[in-house]
Amino acid sequence: MTNNDNELEFIKEQLNAILESSYDGIYITDGEGRFLNINNRLLEMTGYKKEDVIGTHAQDLAKTGIINKSIVEMVIQKKERITINQTLKGKTIKEIMVTATPILDEKGKIKYIVANVRDMTDLIYLENECKKIQSLSEQYYLELMKERGYSGKVIAESEEMRKIMQLAYRVAQVDSNVLLEGESGTGKEVIARFIHEMSPRNKAPFISINCAGIPESLLDAELFGYEEGAFTGARKRGKMGLIELADGGTLFLDELNSLPIGLQGKLLRVIETFEIRRLGSEKSKKINFRLISSTNKNLKELVDKGLFRKDLYFRVNTVPIILPPLRERKKDIIPLAIHYLQYFNKKYNSRKDLSINTFKYLEAYNWPGNVRELKNVIERLVVMTENDVITEKDLPNELINSLNNDKFQIILRDIVPLKELIDEAETKLIKLAMEHCHSTREAAKALKISQTSIVRKYKKIREKLGS
Repeated sequence: MTNNDNELEFIKEQLNAILESSYDGIYITDGEGRFLNINNRLLEMTGYKKEDVIGTHAQDLAKTGIINKSIVEMVIQKKERITINQTLKGKTIKEIMVTATPILDEKGKIKYIVANVRDMTDLIYLENECKKIQSLSEQYYLELMKERGYSGKVIAESEEMRKIMQLAYRVAQVDSNVLLEGESGTGKEVIARFIHEMSPRNKAPFISINCAGIPESLLDAELFGYEEGAFTGARKRGKMGLIELADGGTLFLDELNSLPIGLQGKLLRVIETFEIRRLGSEKSKKINFRLISSTNKNLKELVDKGLFRKDLYFRVNTVPIILPPLRERKKDIIPLAIHYLQYFNKKYNSRKDLSINTFKYLEAYNWPGNVRELKNVIERLVVMTENDVITEKDLPNELINSLNNDKFQIILRDIVPLKELIDEAETKLIKLAMEHCHSTREAAKALKISQTSIVRKYKKIREKLGS
């Protein structure tokens, strides 16, 4: 045996060792798709014998229905690496992922095709089991909410809000300080009340204090209370402060970023010592409360600017929960609209409903005022509209004008065929042009197409709409 033969034998051994050591199935074909080699892992997946496969065409597997499509045929046609999912019908049906790579010769012709086959059946099974467990976890979590007697209503259809609600439930079981961050109107107080009602403190008071809603001159007395004669105009027998009212329960400091820096040090001492001292008193009183704070500003930036105490920031920010604005959780818009529609129908003894187009407009709007704005809009629609069915014409002008400022907008909820999207865009543009222009000639000029085209296309649109 020559040195060349020895070298070739050594390379062959190395190649076989690589093929057989792979966890994935591997096969090699020639440029026409005939099997040249196949490793034992792939034979185990398929249940075939090597001698039955070598020399046959890979394309024939699709023709006989063993696989649903031939990746080898696709590679021969495109001369590029391709990855696809396939269904393999052997002794058992398996879901596989195949990556096939062409090896080209000097002239650019396919010399070999090397394919890597991964059995996805177990992974898909595990994924489905995880989904089942997640579903059971959510169901269990909802049952716990009922068991705890949660009286509120939290809309959490979007994945973002579901994660927040699960985190809120977990943190409700402990007494860690929580900081709720988010734009105004995102529902921070709703989450705070949820945490309280899910906590062991749910039988005790939930005291909500809007730090921006109390005049600064009164804030000290309202928060900490005062003794008789503490200042001019003070009540006889004094007054208990709002913080003291939260004893045993939950203290919610809304818009904490508005708290004057002079009172921040006093609040920090209460949080650290759980002691309260009324104005005009020389005695401190022990209190026991769970603290939840909220902010519509970036507290870290306020700390950097010297507008918020760093030590207080670290005290209140043990568990941060960031609430996304409504525009970033579009899946919650329609469920929220339905919820508030039912709420105000009951409140005002009405039977209003929203049209499909109205829902589309509500979903397309960016809601700068978030959930609070949506609630106000629905209440206005229920109170102000005369007809039982609320249409897009009943929507507030500011909402319509905001949408009209976007020259072109299509609402996408899922991946759709490109032709379907183009057809929808064309229909919207032609209808808009015909509504704003006085003639087909003027509309054709605005769209930069021929008058014949717009007449033909508009006729099709009208026929489709049945008008």
